[in-house]
Amino acid sequence: MEITFPFPFKPYDIQEKFMRELYFTLEQQKLGIFESPTGTGKSLSICCGVLKWLRDSNQKILEDLVKEVAQLKAELSNNTASEDWLTEEYEKIKKNQNLITLQLKLDKIKKQKEVFDQMKIRVSKQKTNASNKTIEFYFNKKDKSEKVEDDKENVLEGKEESEEDRDLILEELEDKEDGGSDTEEVTEDDREQMTKIYISSRTHSQLSQFIGEIKRTVFKEDTRVVTLASRQHYCINSEVTKLKNVNLINERCLDMQKSKSKSTAVGEEGKVLKKTKTRSCTACPYYNQTNITRLTERMLVDIMDMEDLVKCGKELKACPYYASRMAMEDAEMVLISHAGIVSSGARSGISLKLDNNILILDEAHGLTAALENAHSAPVTVKQLSSVKTFLQFYINKYRARLSSKNLLTLNQLSFVVGKLLGMIKPKDSTDKKQNETTIYTLEDFVIKAEIDHMNLRPLVEFCRNTRLAPKLHGFSMRYSQQALEEEMKKSMVSKKSSFEMFMSNISKKKGEKVEVEPEVKENVSVQANVPTETSAGSGLYAILDFLDMLCDRSENGRVLAQGDQNGMLKYLLLNPAEHFAEVVRQCRSVIVAGGTMEPIAEFQALLTSHTNDTGSVNVVRCEHVVPPDNVLGLCLSKGPTNVSLNFSYENRMSNELLSEVGRILRNICSIVPGGVVCFLPSYSYEHTVYEHLKTNKVIEAITKKKAIFREPKSAADVDQVLNKFASAVKNKDGEHNGALLLSVVGGKLSEGLNFSDDLGRCVIVVGMPYPNVKSPELQEKMNYLNKTAGGSAGNIYYENLCMKAVNQCIGRAVRHANDYACVLLVDERYSRPQTMSALPSFVQKSLISNCSFGTTISNIARFFARHKER
Repeated sequence: MEITFPFPFKPYDIQEKFMRELYFTLEQQKLGIFESPTGTGKSLSICCGVLKWLRDSNQKILEDLVKEVAQLKAELSNNTASEDWLTEEYEKIKKNQNLITLQLKLDKIKKQKEVFDQMKIRVSKQKTNASNKTIEFYFNKKDKSEKVEDDKENVLEGKEESEEDRDLILEELEDKEDGGSDTEEVTEDDREQMTKIYISSRTHSQLSQFIGEIKRTVFKEDTRVVTLASRQHYCINSEVTKLKNVNLINERCLDMQKSKSKSTAVGEEGKVLKKTKTRSCTACPYYNQTNITRLTERMLVDIMDMEDLVKCGKELKACPYYASRMAMEDAEMVLISHAGIVSSGARSGISLKLDNNILILDEAHGLTAALENAHSAPVTVKQLSSVKTFLQFYINKYRARLSSKNLLTLNQLSFVVGKLLGMIKPKDSTDKKQNETTIYTLEDFVIKAEIDHMNLRPLVEFCRNTRLAPKLHGFSMRYSQQALEEEMKKSMVSKKSSFEMFMSNISKKKGEKVEVEPEVKENVSVQANVPTETSAGSGLYAILDFLDMLCDRSENGRVLAQGDQNGMLKYLLLNPAEHFAEVVRQCRSVIVAGGTMEPIAEFQALLTSHTNDTGSVNVVRCEHVVPPDNVLGLCLSKGPTNVSLNFSYENRMSNELLSEVGRILRNICSIVPGGVVCFLPSYSYEHTVYEHLKTNKVIEAITKKKAIFREPKSAADVDQVLNKFASAVKNKDGEHNGALLLSVVGGKLSEGLNFSDDLGRCVIVVGMPYPNVKSPELQEKMNYLNKTAGGSAGNIYYENLCMKAVNQCIGRAVRHANDYACVLLVDERYSRPQTMSALPSFVQKSLISNCSFGTTISNIARFFARHKER
C-alpha cells in the first residue's frame, strides 16, 4: 500500500523510508529500533510519520463504527419471519445491545469533536478580547472553584490558633481497616479513549525542538499537543520556587491546596477529645480552577512549548503545571522527558496512562543510563549526618507533644539512619572504611547494617504519609543548630518521659503519691562538623528513596558503600530491562530512535526482556543525507614529531603527548576555516592540556588565528560561551579565521547541540574516553554481564560505553545535506578494526586509518580547498 506523507518540503529518500517503516511498525503493533544519523531530519520524520498514522487510524475507527452501526440497523429492520423464533429473538437482543454500545462510542467521538470545535471558538474570542467568559467544558469532573474559595476562608480561620510550631508536629495517621479511602470519587468519563502518542526525549530543550517541528507540519491546526514537566519547571509562584529542591517544591505546592479547616474529635458527652492541627499555609493564587481551565483550553488549541506555557500562565494567572496535567487527558500527543518515563514512581505520580498507547523514545542511546540513574537513589554521608542530627533534635524538642506511636516510629527511623551512616562514616583515622568502597548484595547489606530485622516498607510509608521531610526541613530552617544546642544544654534534666507521665496519671487516679526520679539526658555535643540546615529536609527524601530500593530485594540489585571523605550509599541497578519491561507490556508499540543505536543487541534486550522474542522488533537503519564527499574521517596514529599517539590513562599525562596535542591543534587551526571543536576525555584533562599549552605559549600562537573558548562547568554559562563562540566564527577578518572550542566528552556540549556549517568544520576527539575500569561499580556491572550473558559481555559493554560517547561527539557536526566537515580521531587505537566498525556509517565511508601527521594535514587541506572551490 502506497502512503503519501505530508511534509513541509520534498523529503529525502531516507526520510520517506523512516516514515514508511514507522507507519507500518505502528500499524502492526510491533516494537521498533530506528537509527537515523543526527542531521537527517529525524524529529520531523517522527512527527509526520506518527501523526499521519494517528489520523488514518482514527479515521478508520470512525468509518468502521459508522459502517457497523448502519449494518446492525439494517439487520434489525429486516423483520423476516423465522421458524425458530426463540433463537431469532435472542439474536435480536444481542444485536440491539451491540448497537447501543457502538452508537455510544460513535456519539462520544462526535461529541468530542463538537467540544473541541467550540473550544477553538472560545479561545479565539478570548485572544481577541471579544469575550472573557470561560465556559466549563464537558470533561471537568467537578468544579473546584468553591474549594479554592473555602481554602481562602480557612486560611484566615487558621490564624486564630497560634500554638507554637503547630505546623511542624506530626499528626496521628488514621487506621484504614474499614477499607475507607481518602481519594475523591471519580465520576464516569464521557470521553472515548483514543490512542495517544507519547514522545520522550532526554532534555526539555529537545522536547521544545519537537514542538517547533510539529508547527512546521500540516497537522499543526488540529493536533492537541501537551508538554509535561515537573513543578520545578512550571511553577510560577515565587514563594514555592525559592525552595529550589524539587521535593520541597512538590510538598509546598500540595500543602497550599489542602483544606485548612479545623476538625475536632468529640466524645459521647460532647466533650472535646482531640483537636487536629491546622496548617498556616497561604493558598496559592494560581491554583484557580477557572483560570486553569482557560489555560488548558488555550494549550489544547495553540501548540505551546514550555516557555510559551509559562508565559501564558502568568498572563492568565493560572498554574501551568496543573493546566498541563488537565490537558493531558484530551491531548493526542504528549511530550515528556525520559525521567518521567523510566521511573514507575514518576509515571504514577502524574497518572501517565500507557495502556494501549504508543511510546516513542528519541535520543534513546542513553536510555539504559537513564534507567540506571532513575533507580540509583544516592545518599551522601552529609545528608545522613544532617538528618540524624536534626531528627534527634526534633524528637527531643517535641517528645511531649508527639503520640507514642509517632515517637516510636521516629526513633526507629533515627536508628536506621544511624546504621546507614555507620556503613560509610569512619569512626576514626584508623577505620578501614575511611578509603574503602564495597559492593553488597541487598541481603548482605541489610545484615551488615544490622537492619535486617526492620520492616522498612511501613517506615517509608509513615514518613511519606506524615510528610515528615518538609516538616523536618521547616524545623531545620526555623531553628539554627546553635539555638538547638543551647536549648538542649539548658534542658540537662528533661521533662518526664512518656512512661513516667503515664505512671503519674495512673497514680493520681488512685490517689497515690509517686516519687519519680528525673531522667538525666546526655549532653549532646554537635560542635564539630555541623550539617547545613538546607540538607535536612532534602536529605530525608534521598534516604527514603534509598530505603525504597532496599525494600525491593531484587537479585539484580547491589548497594555501593563508598567510605571516603565524600562517602555515600548508592543503589546499583544491574539489569535495567527488568524495570523497562512494565512499560513495554503496557504500550501498543514502543519505538526507540537515535542517531547511533549501536549496539542493536542492547536495545533488543531492553524491548524484549519480558518475551525474549526479538522477531517482534523492527530494526530500521537510515543512511545519512550528506554525500560521502562531504565528510572526511581520519584516524591519526602519529603526531607531528612522529610520536605514537596513545592517550591511555597511563600515558596521557606525559609532557611528550601534551606537547603533541598542542602541535596538532596549532596546525589544524591554521588550515581549517570556521569553527573547530576539540573534545577531551574529562574536565580535569582539559584543564591539564590548557595549562600546558598556555605555559608553552601554544595558546598565544593559536589565538593569532582563532579565538579560544572553553566549556564551562556550570550549565548556566553554556549559552553565553556558545554565543561568543558563534560570534567569533561569524565575524572573521583577515587575520582570524574562526574559533576553537575546547570541550569535554560526555559534557554539556557533547549532546543535543548543533555545530552546523561554519560552527563545526572540524571535530577533533583526543583519546578514547573509556571509563575507569578500576571503578567498583563498573567492575560489578561487567562481572554481572559475564555471568548472565556469558563470554566477554562485560568487555563488550565497556567498549560500547566508550564508543557511544565518541559517536555523540561526532554527531555534533554535519547537520544537513549541504553541510561538510572533517572528523579527526587522535589516538592510534581508533585504527583497530573493531573500533572503526563501531563508528557511524557515514564516517566509515570516507575513513582513512593509521594516518601519519603529514598525510593527515595534506588530506585536510585538499578537503577544504575542494569545498572552497564549490
